[in-house]
Parts: sequence; structure tokens; C-alpha cells
Amino acid sequence: MTLQWTFLAAGFAVLGAALVSSVRMKLSGARFAQVIESVEGRWFGAGSVLLALLVGAAAMTAAGRLAGHTIGVDEAAPVVFPLALVAAFAVRRLTAKHGHQTMARASGLVLAPALLGAVMSAAG
Repeated sequence: MTLQWTFLAAGFAVLGAALVSSVRMKLSGARFAQVIESVEGRWFGAGSVLLALLVGAAAMTAAGRLAGHTIGVDEAAPVVFPLALVAAFAVRRLTAKHGHQTMARASGLVLAPALLGAVMSAAG
């Protein structure tokens, strides 16, 4: 339960920071397309969030079914969504600074959400 609340808080913090950055950009005169490009390039891409969300929700559902719980994707997705935001943000920042894009994306968007989704299923 603590893990879920941690990722929920971190997800809202990342989302809030991206929102503040976007509003500041828009107020400084940027076009809407430029704001969207900035969010995708600097904060997180929609494809990265979707991939992490799908992998985490699938792992959480599979681990729940293996443990005898009935966790559906509709129950797993809201729990895993903050994790997906944090994972996409972390991968975006790590690949911008250090390179190693393939390994960072594979571990950050596939392995970490799968493992944490399974752990969240067992914990909750």
C-alpha cells in the first residue's frame, strides 16, 4: 500500500511540474504545438506512458490471477498509471543525459513496470 501511495504522489508531482512548465511556456507566448512538443520532449512521451501502463497493468493482472485474486485491467490501470508517468519521466531524463536509450527504455518502460505491477498486486 505504501508503494502505491509513493508512486501516486510522485506521479502527481511529475504531472503538476509538467503542467506548471506548460502554462509558463504558454503565458510567455509559445504556440500550443510548441507546448505539446516541449511536454513530449522534456517531460514524457505519450507512447512511453502507454507502454509502461500496459506492461504494468498486464503484470499486475497476471500476478493477481496467479495468486488467486481477481484483478481486472480496469482495476489495475488506475493503480499503475502513476507508475507509468514516473517511469516515462525517468526514462526521458536518463536517455537525455546518459544515452543508452535502448537499455534505459527496456528497463524503465518494460522491466520496472512489470516487476512493480506484480509487487503491487501481491501487496494490495
